[in-house]
Amino acid sequence: MMKIYYKADYDKKEVEFEKPSDFVGSLLVDDPELQDGYEVYKVTVAGQEVTEFTGKTMLDLFNYYWKRV
Repeated sequence: MMKIYYKADYDKKEVEFEKPSDFVGSLLVDDPELQDGYEVYKVTVAGQEVTEFTGKTMLDLFNYYWKRV
């Protein structure tokens, strides 16, 4: 399970995906639910924080996983 903790419109939110490739696919649709500029402040996969990710936005996270899936 992948969890993304982010800020949107000054509110802290979180979203879950079964796996990182599902997250990547969710941003490839015409009108994605998650906007590129949302600020990401924590990511976990299988309950472990992804400390290698040093980006700040959903687009940064997409680019991080695009190269890995």
